[in-house]
Amino acid sequence: LALCNETVRCLEDNIVATASEADMAMIMGIGFPPFRGGPCRYIDQTGVAEYVALCDKYAHLGKAYEAPQMLRDMAANNKKFYG
Repeated sequence: LALCNETVRCLEDNIVATASEADMAMIMGIGFPPFRGGPCRYIDQTGVAEYVALCDKYAHLGKAYEAPQMLRDMAANNKKFYG
């Protein structure tokens, strides 16, 4: 969760421009499991609202586990990174 959340924070802060760019960087740069498609694809496949609920469940572990506002907004508007 923490790794996926930090990837989304990079998108929020315009460190990377697109979800596909972020996913490729995480796969090629730190070895995120390629079969997951990258953190953003993983969040989409899990379901953004379900992923936010999972973050809420583990938020007591620290800020790294708190869902970024971007994900909360996406969940509220039924948006995805891809499609």
